[in-house]
Amino acid sequence: MTTSTANTHIFYSIWRNRLIRDSIRNYVCRDTLIDASIEYLNNNHRYLSQFSYHDKVQYNIIIHCNIKDTDDVIGYVNSKHRDLIDRISIDDGVEVAIDNDDQQQQQQESEMIRYDCNLLHQGLRSLSFYNQYTSVGGKLPESIRELTICSMDTDEISCPLVNMILAELPPQLERLSLPEGLKIDVPTCRLPDTLNDFEFITTHKSFKPFVVPPNKVFKCTIDIQSNQDLQWLAHNTWVHQAMYSIDFDENNPMPSHLTRVELYLIKTLRGDILPSSLTSLSIDDFVSLDGLLRPGLRKLELYNYDNPLKQGHLPDSLTELDLGCYNQPLEPFVLPKNLTRLRMESFNQDFQANTLPRSLSYLELESFKGSFEHVGPLDNICGLTVFSLHKSVATLLQNVKKVEIRTDQIGKNVFLKDTAIQDLVLYNSSDTRYKLYPEFLPSALQKLKIRGFKKFENVLPTSCISLKTDMAKLNTKLIPSSVKITKLKN
Repeated sequence: MTTSTANTHIFYSIWRNRLIRDSIRNYVCRDTLIDASIEYLNNNHRYLSQFSYHDKVQYNIIIHCNIKDTDDVIGYVNSKHRDLIDRISIDDGVEVAIDNDDQQQQQQESEMIRYDCNLLHQGLRSLSFYNQYTSVGGKLPESIRELTICSMDTDEISCPLVNMILAELPPQLERLSLPEGLKIDVPTCRLPDTLNDFEFITTHKSFKPFVVPPNKVFKCTIDIQSNQDLQWLAHNTWVHQAMYSIDFDENNPMPSHLTRVELYLIKTLRGDILPSSLTSLSIDDFVSLDGLLRPGLRKLELYNYDNPLKQGHLPDSLTELDLGCYNQPLEPFVLPKNLTRLRMESFNQDFQANTLPRSLSYLELESFKGSFEHVGPLDNICGLTVFSLHKSVATLLQNVKKVEIRTDQIGKNVFLKDTAIQDLVLYNSSDTRYKLYPEFLPSALQKLKIRGFKKFENVLPTSCISLKTDMAKLNTKLIPSSVKITKLKN
């Protein structure tokens, strides 16, 4: 028996074992979202049905269907294979109802949008829809684990569908997301014990109906517009985040259980009034940093700070920093050594040696047109945003294997050929499409996702096996047949 024959025999011996075959399929498709129209679902159901319900839950494999119009509703209801769908998102203005001719005539005279929840199949795991003037019938499937209500600037309306759902949430619900300021007209909304993720920004009046299981804490944010909001927050420790929409009063101390605070109207701020539990702080106005920030803070947003940063201003615990207006020279070792995400929207100064920490994964400099020549390699970078890409970026990214780059323009002599990049996402943020010149792309490149460029077919390296692009007139004759091409939507 030859080696080739033996390998073929081993392959089919393994593949005939259903348990092994299913395990391989599930592993390869782990954390995959499959967008399936009704037509795609009906044409490919025998392949999609290879995933069991248990497999899809365990491996986070999601078959998603977007309901865009009445035809989609009819197609979904009539499909014999709709039970394969895990997630449904319903566009704004779409009725989830099936009518006869008389009902259609009556509905044309009504401004209400109808939702017949009984049309949704048991086994559906995730649902999203828009808050709108809606009449309701039926009940949501008990299988739903994720529920998202989206906003279309109609959150002040009282929606019967929303009220019906909140009065009796699905018993297995794990994630609930509500639009900011949603009006709730139910006396009680009991959150199920299974709920792990609840996102909602509102005042205490809309939080009052919620009955929370013991020892649960959620990423909800109270919008503090009055002293009553502060008083409610002090006694409801399940809300850990606060957004101050009123003038901040230092004589009104922050509740000690807060982990995130957003301040918009503030003149002065002392470090001793910030809770020791605080891990995230956002300040819209200018404040002095002297003695302000406590150890333990991990995320800091200073949108209007433009004074020189000094050593000791920023705690070593910081991992995320956003300096919206900052455009001062950076001194060495000022930034915390464990910083992983840095955004400086207005920054356009030269970088000295030892100004950028090696720990950085995401670097966003939307106005930056300068050089990284004194920075050296940053081996953990996986996302880079600059206004203009300088040739020194080849040194910055020389050891990186996977990265996403966003830029408005590419300078002269920018060559990524000798970097280790194998997986590259390249976005042109400007309105002008540029050509890519030879040796710009890495010679080791295997996967390329590119948007906003033109005529790059002849510069693809021979190592490339996957290309995703929004280029309308792609000359495929210049691209090796071994490259799998995927067209991106504009």
